[in-house]
Amino acid sequence: MHIFVFSYNRGPFLENCIRSIETCAPQCGLTIIDDGSDDADTRRILAEIGERHRVLDKTANSGHKLGGLYANMQAAFEMAADDELVCFLQDDTQMVRPLSDADLDELRNSFDQQPDLGFISPAFVRGISIKKAANRDFRFDAERNFWFWYPRKRSTGTWFSALLIADPRRLRKVGWQFDVGESVNNRKAADIFCRMARMRAPFSMWLPNGRAYRGKQKSLALRFGEWSRRCGLYPLAIMSEQEVQALKTAEPARLPVAEDCLKTTRGAIKSPWAYDPMQGAGWLKLLDRLERKLRGLFS
Repeated sequence: MHIFVFSYNRGPFLENCIRSIETCAPQCGLTIIDDGSDDADTRRILAEIGERHRVLDKTANSGHKLGGLYANMQAAFEMAADDELVCFLQDDTQMVRPLSDADLDELRNSFDQQPDLGFISPAFVRGISIKKAANRDFRFDAERNFWFWYPRKRSTGTWFSALLIADPRRLRKVGWQFDVGESVNNRKAADIFCRMARMRAPFSMWLPNGRAYRGKQKSLALRFGEWSRRCGLYPLAIMSEQEVQALKTAEPARLPVAEDCLKTTRGAIKSPWAYDPMQGAGWLKLLDRLERKLRGLFS
């Protein structure tokens, strides 16, 4: 499997992510695609990583709040080899357990034996996803050996998520292209594949209380959200072999919720974890949209 990591101006986060991959999946190929970072510390860290791994600078002007993420995902897909799976991670994520050769064989076999399988999530379930009753319906398919999500509405993450494992050959066979926006890709995947499969024992996760960008910028609302939530770098501990085996063999299968299975290594975090500095603060999101719209009008 080849792992692609997408990066922009979060040097310490990227450093933590790459270190976790080197620890947990040294047998996998690794490419970092940076979206034109201009932060000096990030550029230094990219240069250091570039001495060990392939680092590409792919600046894209998509106009989307996530910058060039989806354009860079498409670039990664186009350069991926047919004979190996790909895994897409981001600089504010990390691996949380060792990935064995047996794990990789099992992932390959899942694609080989399940022809409607388009995407597998390598991530744990967010606690916020099951906070509302309408979102709690995760069902385990014993025959497929995966969890699947059945929310009452067609939610992003049901068929597609930007953190993914895929077989490039299968995607090319159906003429897949990554469009801008998770909801757009979610709708497209729903017309082609089964729901996104979720592993019994995932191996990666977004870091809680991380820092964020919108369109490569930070509005005053976003900065206030980061300050009020005390956002920063909160790395996750690597799971023990016993913890991983307990998830893999639990009967009945245990839903892998991040807050139940993972621990931070730097301070306690309020549960459920937040992954957006403005999460749950609609007024901040409104101010952020207004500020970015005004900035666009006068730029």
